[in-house]
Amino acid sequence: MVPTTERSGPGGAPGAAARPPTTASAAPATPPATAWLDLARVSAMLAVVAVHVFAPVVTTRYTDLGTATWWAANAVDASFRWCVPVFIMISGALLLRPREERLSVFYRRRFSRIGIPLVVWVAAYLAWEAYRTGITPGQAAGEILSGTPSIHLYFLFVLAGLYLLTPFLRVFVEHATVPTVWWFAGLMSVIGMADQAIAGLDGTGEANAVTRFLPFVGYYVIGYLLRDVTMTRGRTWGAAVALLLGTAATAMGAGLIARAYGEWGTSAVYLYDYLSPTVLVMSIAAYLLFRAAGDRFLTGTGAAAHAWRRRLRAVSDVSFGVFLVHVMVLFTLRDLFGMPDGVAAMLVRAGEYTVAVLLLSLAITVVFKRIPGLRATV
Repeated sequence: MVPTTERSGPGGAPGAAARPPTTASAAPATPPATAWLDLARVSAMLAVVAVHVFAPVVTTRYTDLGTATWWAANAVDASFRWCVPVFIMISGALLLRPREERLSVFYRRRFSRIGIPLVVWVAAYLAWEAYRTGITPGQAAGEILSGTPSIHLYFLFVLAGLYLLTPFLRVFVEHATVPTVWWFAGLMSVIGMADQAIAGLDGTGEANAVTRFLPFVGYYVIGYLLRDVTMTRGRTWGAAVALLLGTAATAMGAGLIARAYGEWGTSAVYLYDYLSPTVLVMSIAAYLLFRAAGDRFLTGTGAAAHAWRRRLRAVSDVSFGVFLVHVMVLFTLRDLFGMPDGVAAMLVRAGEYTVAVLLLSLAITVVFKRIPGLRATV
């Protein structure tokens, strides 16, 4: 989802940059050394859509807790919980590398890229919710102040906070020793996990629009630290095992906690949280696997490899718009067609929703990018 001298999206997140719109045939290829970040961004965007498709089944809107349908949705949803942390780590990888850039230039570039989408899409989603559910202006104002005007737009508030901190973090990572930066990243991750645990389990200290980014600083710095790691075969296998174990622990742990409490509630939700210990393990492992995949498949020098990197960049360039649009598309489809119970029927419908949402959101984004008045919104 950031205009830099290297390829990125807003904060390295769902994918955008301050440049003219491109098409798959016209987009230049990302350099081989950083093409894996495009792969990670596109994959994370797909994972976000999948999480939102399966979420209402897990929260028991369409099935009962503990049914086969519920466990299937829980397994799929849990396996994609790395999506948002990976977006944030991509941001850190792209933005924290020290460089000469005046504060005014940095802030103008970054906030010009996310400022318009934040204002436009917050207003659009709140107006849409007022139509769908009848929320009042007071409720809408409360959602803005909390930084959660929609289930996904909190991410823009997270990016804005990380942007504010980035110039100062650059100075820190440039002059501190690598072990010191690792200690800082670890400490911030522990603080973030503790903050989420206390807020979720005790109901105190809930983040708001201004502070929502703070728990994610650890991920942001870790993304920078792991950007150029050498992925040996041993590290790749270790990351794969960690991803599988983290996924299993998240799905089984959340399921067992929900079963113990007899409902899908706060205690079970904590393990799904992007700052739970199991999701932290999953997210770092997934990030490293994207790094390994890039080294394996995206570093070729031939014409075919260059063409694949160009296509991947073209998709990455529109992923920010897909991220912004997809919730409205998904909820509209789900309001019309619902979600059936039964494992097979649910998985088929979820697959249909995922494909339809991606295609429709992509089409909307491409159209918006071709209209001067709307281009800046995606």
